[in-house]
Amino acid sequence: MTKEKKDDGLNLKIESKDIDPGALFIIKKLNDFGFEAFTVGGCIRNLVMEKKVNDWDIVTQAAPREIAEIFSNFKVVPIGEKYGTIMVVIDPINYQISTYKSKSGTLPGLQNDLRCRDFTVNGLAWNEKKGIIDCSNGLEDIKQKIIRFTGDAQDRIKEDPLRMLRAVRLACEFDFTIEEATIKAINNNCEMLRKISRERIRDEFVKILLSNYPRRGIKLLYRLELLGFVMPELQGCVGIKKEHLQNNEDLFEYTLNLLENLPSNIILRLCMILYFIKSISKLEDREEITTKILKRIRFKNTIIKKVNIMTQENWETIHFSEKGKIRQLASRIGMESLEDFWELKKAFIKESQSLEKTKSIKIEIAENNIREILQERPPVSLKDLAVNGKDLIRLGYKEGEEVGQMLKKILKLVVEKPALNQKRILLNQVNRKNIPFDH
Repeated sequence: MTKEKKDDGLNLKIESKDIDPGALFIIKKLNDFGFEAFTVGGCIRNLVMEKKVNDWDIVTQAAPREIAEIFSNFKVVPIGEKYGTIMVVIDPINYQISTYKSKSGTLPGLQNDLRCRDFTVNGLAWNEKKGIIDCSNGLEDIKQKIIRFTGDAQDRIKEDPLRMLRAVRLACEFDFTIEEATIKAINNNCEMLRKISRERIRDEFVKILLSNYPRRGIKLLYRLELLGFVMPELQGCVGIKKEHLQNNEDLFEYTLNLLENLPSNIILRLCMILYFIKSISKLEDREEITTKILKRIRFKNTIIKKVNIMTQENWETIHFSEKGKIRQLASRIGMESLEDFWELKKAFIKESQSLEKTKSIKIEIAENNIREILQERPPVSLKDLAVNGKDLIRLGYKEGEEVGQMLKKILKLVVEKPALNQKRILLNQVNRKNIPFDH
């Protein structure tokens, strides 16, 4: 059916000006060669919801070979040619162009293609001539904020079990509810997630973590019995009680509440989860547990390294009320990580049982201190020192361990008293052997 009116906060009259120029160009070029073509899926869903569109997909009558020939003057990548999908690159956006899909025993065409889509809210298509095409009541589900598999849920899951995670991700991104039949189908088929590569699972998990509702997303993963296939260690926090927790919440609930107080940053949100997983791990496993989990989910080494650095600190005991303590922290984690670390600590303050006025005062004092330190750029690493190893060797220190140890002692001193970080002062003190290094 075609909708052309504005209703219930939805944009049901999509016009050419709303469509990406490259997508319009592709549709027109396919039309010029006699092929029907539509933009389809998430891009139309987002336009209807008046949200930003990140990807543009096109469906058409043309076969992959014909698509490749039509766009031979552009970069063409056969990313899924055997499934009927070709990627065309235009200045420098990637457009996926797919041949109509259909269920077994039915003729390929737009309506059959839409009925093969994962969710009803994604079963929408548009072109300038026909407007919005909706064959699965997707517009009504958008209006009612419902995530529902298109057609038979069992079939959609069998086609791609990752769709179970995608249902959770869409619910988190748009604050939608997953309808009961879809929940039941996921519960009954969660074991099929074992067939999916860890990289694909990671990508959906990251989107859930970065959504506006990460707490709800992880609760859904737990309820749908999917969390055990993504991060079973987090599931281990369920039922664990701590003295400082309130309202009978367990460590799982507390962790998820803290997530909601963090910016949409993958490092920070992973840190929050891993910090508490480490806290309940065996002592001998704590050094390795973060690396083990993140490598298993196929995170990059740069992310693993940063999360390891951040989770080695005791966030609950570190205070930002004194600039000296902040400089000491920066010396351990790096000045570039200071603001991230503060976001973690601030989440604890916000979730604490203190009075709101007390929380506000703590946050204001801390942020003033951090702002001043970032402006002052005090010495917090060996490279910031006004002296180096060559200076010490010229004074008679032995190259190697002795020089290294002395530089660390000097750093400790200037972190406490930044004003001493002047070459003349430090060399004079080292030469006279009267730096209070062991105080």
